[in-house]
Amino acid sequence: MITIDVVCPLCCADNYIDQLIADIQKQENVTIGNVIFALTEEGDTSAVKNRISSVGYTFFSVKKEEFSHSLTREKAIFEYCRNDIVIMLSQDVNVLNADAFYELAKNVNQEVVYAYGRQICKKKTIEYYVRNKNYGEKSFVVTQADVEKLQLKAFFASDAFAAYYRPAFVALNGYDNVPMMMSEDMYYAKKIIDAGYKKGYVATAVVEHSHKMKLKQLYERYYETGKWFKEHPEFDGYKTTDTGMKLAFSVLGQALKHFNIPVLFRWLPDMTARYLGMKKGKKA
Repeated sequence: MITIDVVCPLCCADNYIDQLIADIQKQENVTIGNVIFALTEEGDTSAVKNRISSVGYTFFSVKKEEFSHSLTREKAIFEYCRNDIVIMLSQDVNVLNADAFYELAKNVNQEVVYAYGRQICKKKTIEYYVRNKNYGEKSFVVTQADVEKLQLKAFFASDAFAAYYRPAFVALNGYDNVPMMMSEDMYYAKKIIDAGYKKGYVATAVVEHSHKMKLKQLYERYYETGKWFKEHPEFDGYKTTDTGMKLAFSVLGQALKHFNIPVLFRWLPDMTARYLGMKKGKKA
Protein backbone atom coordinates (compact mmCIF):
# COMPACT_ATOMS: atom_id res chain seq x y z
CA MET A 1 0.00 0.00 0.00
CA ILE A 2 1.42 3.38 -1.04
CA THR A 3 1.04 6.27 1.41
CA ILE A 4 0.54 9.66 -0.24
CA ASP A 5 -0.19 13.27 0.58
CA VAL A 6 -2.51 15.40 -1.56
CA VAL A 7 -2.18 19.11 -2.35
CA CYS A 8 -4.82 21.23 -4.07
CA PRO A 9 -4.90 25.04 -4.42
CA LEU A 10 -8.39 26.55 -4.13
CA CYS A 11 -9.94 29.82 -5.22
CA CYS A 12 -13.70 30.56 -5.16
CA ALA A 13 -14.12 26.82 -4.66
CA ASP A 14 -17.69 26.60 -3.32
CA ASN A 15 -18.81 24.71 -6.43
CA TYR A 16 -15.79 22.40 -6.45
CA ILE A 17 -15.02 21.37 -2.89
CA ASP A 18 -17.64 18.62 -2.48
CA GLN A 19 -16.58 16.88 -5.69
CA LEU A 20 -12.90 17.19 -4.78
CA ILE A 21 -13.43 15.61 -1.38
CA ALA A 22 -15.52 12.82 -2.91
CA ASP A 23 -12.83 12.14 -5.54
CA ILE A 24 -10.14 11.95 -2.86
CA GLN A 25 -12.17 9.73 -0.54
CA LYS A 26 -13.04 7.19 -3.25
CA GLN A 27 -9.41 6.40 -4.04
CA GLU A 28 -8.34 2.79 -3.53
CA ASN A 29 -5.01 0.98 -3.05
CA VAL A 30 -3.43 4.05 -1.45
CA THR A 31 -3.26 5.29 2.11
CA ILE A 32 -3.94 9.01 2.17
CA GLY A 33 -1.91 10.77 4.82
CA ASN A 34 -2.27 14.53 4.66
CA VAL A 35 -4.69 16.40 2.42
CA ILE A 36 -3.77 20.07 2.17
CA PHE A 37 -5.85 22.76 0.51
CA ALA A 38 -4.15 26.10 -0.19
CA LEU A 39 -7.06 28.50 0.04
CA THR A 40 -6.84 31.90 -1.64
CA GLU A 41 -8.80 34.44 0.37
CA GLU A 42 -11.32 35.91 -2.06
CA GLY A 43 -14.86 36.61 -0.90
CA ASP A 44 -16.46 34.55 1.86
CA THR A 45 -14.49 31.32 2.27
CA SER A 46 -16.15 30.15 5.48
CA ALA A 47 -18.29 27.43 3.85
CA VAL A 48 -15.27 25.92 2.11
CA LYS A 49 -13.20 26.05 5.30
CA ASN A 50 -15.97 24.37 7.27
CA ARG A 51 -16.35 21.64 4.66
CA ILE A 52 -12.60 20.92 4.68
CA SER A 53 -12.51 20.81 8.47
CA SER A 54 -15.56 18.54 8.63
CA VAL A 55 -13.63 15.69 6.99
CA GLY A 56 -10.42 16.26 8.93
CA TYR A 57 -8.38 17.74 6.09
CA THR A 58 -6.00 20.70 6.40
CA PHE A 59 -6.02 24.12 4.80
CA PHE A 60 -3.89 27.23 4.95
CA SER A 61 -4.92 30.64 3.68
CA VAL A 62 -3.17 32.80 1.09
CA LYS A 63 -3.90 36.47 0.50
CA LYS A 64 -5.09 37.04 -3.05
CA GLU A 65 -2.28 39.48 -3.80
CA GLU A 66 0.31 36.98 -2.53
CA PHE A 67 -0.91 33.93 -4.44
CA SER A 68 1.35 32.27 -6.98
CA HIS A 69 1.07 28.80 -8.46
CA SER A 70 4.68 28.04 -7.61
CA LEU A 71 5.07 29.54 -4.13
CA THR A 72 1.72 28.23 -2.89
CA ARG A 73 2.49 24.68 -3.97
CA GLU A 74 6.03 24.98 -2.65
CA LYS A 75 4.75 26.05 0.77
CA ALA A 76 2.29 23.13 0.86
CA ILE A 77 4.95 20.54 0.00
CA PHE A 78 7.69 22.00 2.21
CA GLU A 79 5.65 22.81 5.29
CA TYR A 80 2.62 20.53 5.33
CA CYS A 81 3.47 17.30 3.49
CA ARG A 82 5.29 14.47 5.24
CA ASN A 83 5.11 11.47 2.89
CA ASP A 84 7.43 10.71 -0.02
CA ILE A 85 4.78 10.98 -2.73
CA VAL A 86 2.58 14.04 -3.14
CA ILE A 87 -0.38 14.08 -5.52
CA MET A 88 -1.05 17.53 -6.98
CA LEU A 89 -4.56 18.45 -8.13
CA SER A 90 -6.29 21.45 -9.65
CA GLN A 91 -9.70 22.26 -8.24
CA ASP A 92 -11.46 21.89 -11.60
CA VAL A 93 -10.42 18.32 -12.39
CA ASN A 94 -12.77 15.37 -12.13
CA VAL A 95 -10.94 12.23 -11.03
CA LEU A 96 -12.74 9.54 -13.01
CA ASN A 97 -11.49 6.30 -11.50
CA ALA A 98 -10.92 4.99 -7.97
CA ASP A 99 -7.41 3.81 -8.91
CA ALA A 100 -6.21 7.09 -10.47
CA PHE A 101 -4.04 8.15 -7.52
CA TYR A 102 -2.54 4.66 -7.27
CA GLU A 103 -1.77 4.46 -10.99
CA LEU A 104 0.05 7.78 -10.80
CA ALA A 105 1.80 7.23 -7.48
CA LYS A 106 3.17 3.79 -8.31
CA ASN A 107 5.17 5.30 -11.18
CA VAL A 108 7.01 7.80 -8.98
CA ASN A 109 10.22 6.79 -7.25
CA GLN A 110 13.82 7.82 -6.63
CA GLU A 111 14.50 7.98 -10.37
CA VAL A 112 11.18 9.12 -11.86
CA VAL A 113 10.65 11.97 -9.42
CA TYR A 114 7.79 13.68 -11.26
CA ALA A 115 4.91 12.24 -13.27
CA TYR A 116 1.69 13.65 -14.67
CA GLY A 117 -1.49 11.87 -15.64
CA ARG A 118 -3.73 11.85 -18.67
CA GLN A 119 -6.28 14.63 -19.10
CA ILE A 120 -9.35 14.12 -21.25
CA CYS A 121 -12.23 16.33 -22.28
CA LYS A 122 -15.59 14.68 -22.96
CA LYS A 123 -17.23 17.36 -25.11
CA LYS A 124 -15.82 17.46 -28.64
CA THR A 125 -14.59 21.03 -28.55
CA ILE A 126 -11.21 22.25 -29.77
CA GLU A 127 -9.86 21.48 -26.32
CA TYR A 128 -10.98 17.87 -26.76
CA TYR A 129 -8.73 17.52 -29.80
CA VAL A 130 -5.86 19.44 -28.18
CA ARG A 131 -5.90 17.08 -25.22
CA ASN A 132 -6.03 14.07 -27.54
CA LYS A 133 -2.80 15.34 -29.05
CA ASN A 134 -1.04 16.30 -25.82
CA TYR A 135 -2.22 13.41 -23.64
CA GLY A 136 -1.99 10.19 -25.60
CA GLU A 137 -2.90 6.61 -24.74
CA LYS A 138 0.69 5.42 -24.18
CA SER A 139 2.78 6.06 -21.07
CA PHE A 140 6.43 7.05 -21.38
CA VAL A 141 9.46 8.33 -19.46
CA VAL A 142 11.71 11.23 -20.46
CA THR A 143 15.41 11.39 -19.53
CA GLN A 144 18.33 13.67 -20.37
CA ALA A 145 19.08 11.44 -23.35
CA ASP A 146 15.71 12.34 -24.90
CA VAL A 147 16.08 16.12 -24.77
CA GLU A 148 18.01 16.48 -28.03
CA LYS A 149 15.24 14.71 -29.91
CA LEU A 150 12.22 16.11 -28.08
CA GLN A 151 13.57 19.63 -27.53
CA LEU A 152 11.01 21.82 -25.71
CA LYS A 153 8.48 19.00 -25.59
CA ALA A 154 10.81 17.14 -23.22
CA PHE A 155 9.71 19.53 -20.46
CA PHE A 156 5.95 19.47 -21.08
CA ALA A 157 4.10 18.74 -17.83
CA SER A 158 0.90 19.56 -15.98
CA ASP A 159 0.19 20.06 -12.29
CA ALA A 160 -3.55 19.69 -12.88
CA PHE A 161 -2.92 16.03 -11.99
CA ALA A 162 0.64 15.12 -11.10
CA ALA A 163 2.78 13.30 -8.55
CA TYR A 164 5.97 14.55 -6.94
CA TYR A 165 8.66 12.56 -5.16
CA ARG A 166 8.99 14.85 -2.18
CA PRO A 167 12.59 14.02 -1.13
CA ALA A 168 13.84 15.12 -4.56
CA PHE A 169 11.62 18.22 -4.51
CA VAL A 170 13.09 19.25 -1.16
CA ALA A 171 16.67 18.41 -2.17
CA LEU A 172 16.34 20.49 -5.35
CA ASN A 173 14.73 23.40 -3.46
CA GLY A 174 11.42 23.05 -5.27
CA TYR A 175 10.73 25.97 -7.59
CA ASP A 176 13.66 27.95 -6.13
CA ASN A 177 11.24 30.36 -4.45
CA VAL A 178 10.52 31.88 -7.86
CA PRO A 179 6.98 33.33 -8.04
CA MET A 180 5.16 32.02 -11.12
CA MET A 181 1.52 32.36 -12.07
CA MET A 182 1.80 29.53 -14.60
CA SER A 183 4.10 26.81 -15.96
CA GLU A 184 5.72 26.01 -12.61
CA ASP A 185 5.30 22.38 -13.66
CA MET A 186 7.36 22.91 -16.81
CA TYR A 187 9.99 24.83 -14.83
CA TYR A 188 10.33 21.91 -12.42
CA ALA A 189 10.30 19.29 -15.18
CA LYS A 190 13.32 20.95 -16.79
CA LYS A 191 15.01 21.22 -13.43
CA ILE A 192 14.74 17.52 -12.63
CA ILE A 193 15.82 16.40 -16.10
CA ASP A 194 18.84 18.73 -15.97
CA ALA A 195 19.69 17.18 -12.59
CA GLY A 196 19.68 13.66 -14.06
CA TYR A 197 16.25 12.55 -12.85
CA LYS A 198 13.38 11.33 -15.02
CA LYS A 199 9.92 12.64 -15.84
CA GLY A 200 6.99 10.30 -16.45
CA TYR A 201 3.68 10.45 -18.27
CA VAL A 202 1.10 7.94 -16.97
CA ALA A 203 -1.71 7.34 -19.45
CA THR A 204 -3.56 4.97 -17.10
CA ALA A 205 -4.08 7.72 -14.50
CA VAL A 206 -6.97 9.68 -15.99
CA VAL A 207 -8.85 12.85 -15.05
CA GLU A 208 -11.37 14.98 -16.88
CA HIS A 209 -10.20 18.56 -17.21
CA SER A 210 -11.61 21.20 -19.49
CA HIS A 211 -12.01 24.95 -19.84
CA LYS A 212 -14.43 27.03 -21.85
CA MET A 213 -12.66 30.19 -22.97
CA LYS A 214 -13.75 33.08 -25.11
CA LEU A 215 -11.27 34.21 -27.76
CA LYS A 216 -10.18 37.18 -25.65
CA GLN A 217 -9.49 34.90 -22.68
CA LEU A 218 -7.57 32.51 -24.90
CA TYR A 219 -5.48 35.36 -26.28
CA GLU A 220 -4.74 36.60 -22.76
CA ARG A 221 -3.76 33.12 -21.59
CA TYR A 222 -1.27 32.69 -24.43
CA TYR A 223 -0.04 36.26 -23.97
CA GLU A 224 0.85 35.37 -20.38
CA THR A 225 2.48 32.15 -21.59
CA GLY A 226 4.59 34.15 -24.02
CA LYS A 227 5.61 36.50 -21.22
CA TRP A 228 6.56 33.52 -19.08
CA PHE A 229 8.91 32.20 -21.76
CA LYS A 230 10.48 35.64 -22.08
CA GLU A 231 11.05 35.70 -18.33
CA HIS A 232 12.67 32.25 -18.45
CA PRO A 233 15.45 32.41 -21.05
CA GLU A 234 16.70 28.99 -19.96
CA PHE A 235 14.17 27.61 -22.47
CA ASP A 236 15.41 29.74 -25.39
CA GLY A 237 17.79 27.15 -26.78
CA TYR A 238 15.09 24.56 -27.47
CA LYS A 239 13.01 24.16 -30.59
CA THR A 240 9.23 23.75 -30.62
CA THR A 241 9.35 20.45 -32.47
CA ASP A 242 5.80 19.29 -31.78
CA THR A 243 3.76 22.39 -31.00
CA GLY A 244 2.32 25.38 -32.82
CA MET A 245 1.45 24.53 -36.40
CA LYS A 246 1.59 20.78 -35.84
CA LEU A 247 -0.92 21.06 -33.02
CA ALA A 248 -3.18 23.33 -35.07
CA PHE A 249 -3.27 20.95 -38.01
CA SER A 250 -3.70 17.94 -35.74
CA VAL A 251 -6.85 19.59 -34.36
CA LEU A 252 -8.04 20.42 -37.87
CA GLY A 253 -7.48 16.87 -39.07
CA GLN A 254 -9.38 15.36 -36.16
CA ALA A 255 -12.27 17.81 -36.60
CA LEU A 256 -12.50 17.05 -40.32
CA LYS A 257 -12.52 13.33 -39.60
CA HIS A 258 -15.48 13.78 -37.25
CA PHE A 259 -17.10 16.42 -39.50
CA ASN A 260 -17.29 18.62 -36.41
CA ILE A 261 -18.82 21.80 -37.84
CA PRO A 262 -18.68 23.95 -34.65
CA VAL A 263 -14.97 23.19 -34.24
CA LEU A 264 -14.24 23.83 -37.92
CA PHE A 265 -15.83 27.29 -37.66
CA ARG A 266 -13.93 28.02 -34.45
CA TRP A 267 -10.58 26.59 -35.58
CA LEU A 268 -9.05 29.58 -37.42
CA PRO A 269 -9.94 32.34 -34.91
CA ASP A 270 -9.01 30.03 -32.02
CA MET A 271 -5.58 29.14 -33.38
CA THR A 272 -4.99 32.75 -34.44
CA ALA A 273 -5.70 33.96 -30.90
CA ARG A 274 -3.22 31.44 -29.51
CA TYR A 275 -0.52 32.38 -32.02
CA LEU A 276 -0.90 36.15 -31.69
CA GLY A 277 -1.12 35.99 -27.91
CA MET A 278 2.07 33.94 -27.64
CA LYS A 279 3.90 36.14 -30.13
CA LYS A 280 2.84 39.37 -28.45
CA GLY A 281 3.64 38.01 -25.00
CA LYS A 282 7.19 37.11 -26.01
CA LYS A 283 7.69 40.71 -27.14
CA ALA A 284 6.09 42.27 -24.06
